[in-house]
Amino acid sequence: MAILRKLGLVITYFIASVYFLLILLPSIYCLQHGCRGPEGDVFMPAFFLTPVGTIATALSLYNAIQQIRKRQSWSWAFWPAVVIFGIVLLAAISFIVLLIYHLTFRR
Repeated sequence: MAILRKLGLVITYFIASVYFLLILLPSIYCLQHGCRGPEGDVFMPAFFLTPVGTIATALSLYNAIQQIRKRQSWSWAFWPAVVIFGIVLLAAISFIVLLIYHLTFRR
């Protein structure tokens, strides 16, 4: 069972990292070149992965916090992950709330 749990953690960290990169790389491109109109479609893979990416990010954040609480000598390595996963999770939640707002109240 321990191997299955570790495999699940590896998969969630992988999905959360891919989700982070799918948001970060188009953002850098848009900052450098200025995205207008249909060029915003570079964010579509991140929008597609929002449900799965948000859940994986939340699980990865929870695991990283648990690793920090263990207070081992290498626990400091999880602090950057906690910061990144926390920011991505807040952004994904705010995107979902904004989407719900626009779909329900802006008709």
